[in-house]
This record gives sequence, structure tokens and C-alpha cells, in this order.
Amino acid sequence: LDPALRALFKSDMREQGAKLMQMIGVAVAGLHAPEALVPTLRGLGRRHRGYGVEDRHYATVGEALIWTLGQGLGPAFTAEAREAWLAAYTLLASVMQAGAAEADAAAA
Repeated sequence: LDPALRALFKSDMREQGAKLMQMIGVAVAGLHAPEALVPTLRGLGRRHRGYGVEDRHYATVGEALIWTLGQGLGPAFTAEAREAWLAAYTLLASVMQAGAAEADAAAA
């Protein structure tokens, strides 16, 4: 969706995709107790800031995720499922962005 972001991915894209899917799996499994996920997600956000990820990039990733789920799940990706995934991704992204902001504050 944004070819300029390709430069952020230094390793194999299949490996990056596997890491993303693993993290999404962990996050979804932990949504029943999000407070347990917060430290991990904040740390992930701090690390991603170090890789050059900016807050605006989270919207692009979210859009790509929702599109991919729609393509993969087809008719099973109902409006209700879409809204649930959007809510989950928004929560994950906002906690990661908070971690990135902590990294910015520490560096300042």
C-alpha cells in the first residue's frame, strides 16, 4: 500500500510475515486479558520506533491487515468480524504507539 515502507524491512519478507502472524496470534489469544499484553506490546513499539516505524505507518498496516483478512476469509469476514478485528488492531497499535512515545521521551 505504501512502497516507501519497503525500506523498513531489512530481512526476508516471508520471515517478516511469519513474525507478524505469530504476534497477531499471541495478541488475539491474549485479548481476554489485555493487561498482560501491555508490557510486551509497549516493548514491541519501542523496538519498532528504533527500526524507523512512525505512528502514521500503523494505519497502513491496519488497512493491509483488514484487506488481507477480507481476501482470505471471503464471505466469512462479516461486518461484525471486520469491526472486531479493527477494534483489536486499534488496541494493539495504540499500545505499541504508546511504547514508541516512551522511547521518544527517553531519547529526548
